[in-house]
Amino acid sequence: MKIKNYTLKYINNGKDGKVYLRYFATVNGQSKTYDKSCDCVLSREDVIKLNSNSLGGLIQKECNKIKEAMVNDIGRFNVKNNTYPTPDQLRLYNNAIYSEFDIDYYTNQYYKSLLVKGSSKATYSYTLKKFKDYFVWKLYSYSIIDMINQAVIVDFGKWLIESRKHNDRIKHKDMSKISIYNSQVILFKYLNYIAKEFNINKIPDFLVKPVEGEKYHLTEEDVDRILAYKAKTFAQQEILNIIIINRLVGLRIGEILAIDKRNVEILTIDKPDTEIKSVCKIKFIEHKKSRVRTVVIVNQEAINIIDDHIMNDYNTLKKDNLFHFNDRAGFNRLLTTLCKKIFKEETVLIFKNTAYLNDYKEYLKYKVISSHAFRRYAIERNINEFGIETARTLSGHSDYATIIKHYSDFLNEKDLTEKLLRNNKV
Repeated sequence: MKIKNYTLKYINNGKDGKVYLRYFATVNGQSKTYDKSCDCVLSREDVIKLNSNSLGGLIQKECNKIKEAMVNDIGRFNVKNNTYPTPDQLRLYNNAIYSEFDIDYYTNQYYKSLLVKGSSKATYSYTLKKFKDYFVWKLYSYSIIDMINQAVIVDFGKWLIESRKHNDRIKHKDMSKISIYNSQVILFKYLNYIAKEFNINKIPDFLVKPVEGEKYHLTEEDVDRILAYKAKTFAQQEILNIIIINRLVGLRIGEILAIDKRNVEILTIDKPDTEIKSVCKIKFIEHKKSRVRTVVIVNQEAINIIDDHIMNDYNTLKKDNLFHFNDRAGFNRLLTTLCKKIFKEETVLIFKNTAYLNDYKEYLKYKVISSHAFRRYAIERNINEFGIETARTLSGHSDYATIIKHYSDFLNEKDLTEKLLRNNKV
């Protein structure tokens, strides 16, 4: 039995005026229907307008949402089974999704239980929205106990790759193995939350973190070339100012853009045996741990920039903020434009470990330089010059394992050469 056509129409049951969306299909020569409530009451005349999409207003909008969702459900069923569903199949499909397990409700409850920072919640939100798509596509016939399963998490990762391949807008963008793994970890936590809510055995931890691809590591020459650029606009100069400061510190770009003038103190010091004439102290409230840490800057060029920014209101929207930019997206966009002017068509080879590639890949240099590249550069330099404790305090890492894993890497060739020559003087 193969159903090739169907009809959707809003109807009024004639008794209490409630509106339903009716699905018509012919099954074995007989016309059968499935009605889904639209949760509204209309006259017969208004239902006619509703069907012609001329009623307008909130009711038309909400009813169209229900219709769009049903069209999507029918389409997904057709792709999977090469036939449109019978009304009974569609009823079972809708009941499995919307009745047995209210995915929206439990997702919202899960968000409320999360104890993570805002940026992480955004990542969770994106992954669980993707899981809802997967849930509707793949799991409509599953019971809740069937859903709490390792196989679902594994298949979700494969589905993410396939759905990325079929999205024309982003099909040329790599999806890294670590990105898939991170999404699977979020789903693992979410499903175990559901397991607890329904008193089901939890999924044991089975995920293995893949090897990450290499990130581009800025060289001293890269930084010097960027700082040698003659700024044409104030915004460009502001980017250079931030780089001058952060190349010696390693702050998060969000921390830099949120620096409040009232938390900055510049002190003159009297040390005849050094060229340092002043120090700058900046207090931060750690966004992860709610702890205060103080960053000390001793580079005079950086201090002069900070002093100038204290005296002038360069941020017209938030006058207490030290710098002009109000969000990292604007900073990174202009940084990319600036680096394109400097590096033009220069390319770099970066090792990539993705779902499609496990080798070196050529990139335009300006595309791989972001605000985080300068943080990484500064942390690596500070570990080399001052040790992990100093680098960790300046950068704000509370976890030794994180800074050792991501930043305490092999020395670059320049540092290695200088150390070897210094220790092997004739």
